[in-house]
Amino acid sequence: MPTRVTSVEELKRLAKVEDGVEFFILLNGGLKSVKRIEWDEPSKSFCILNRIDDTHQDLTEQELATETHIVKAIERGAFFIED
Repeated sequence: MPTRVTSVEELKRLAKVEDGVEFFILLNGGLKSVKRIEWDEPSKSFCILNRIDDTHQDLTEQELATETHIVKAIERGAFFIED
């Protein structure tokens, strides 16, 4: 059963794993946008692999909010970690 991620700080804690962890945004109609995310503490950046098209992003926390839908999904209760 997936677990809702409630903050960016929680995301950092959960994603502080080498090679990242699978998360997803729950979209309308029950569809998912799956992402593999790793928080790299030394560089203070998120490494994101978008599973839908295998694109890769390295983003700061500020860029995470402006260049992805992840922060909005967290705020709306639509961002989950795969258990």
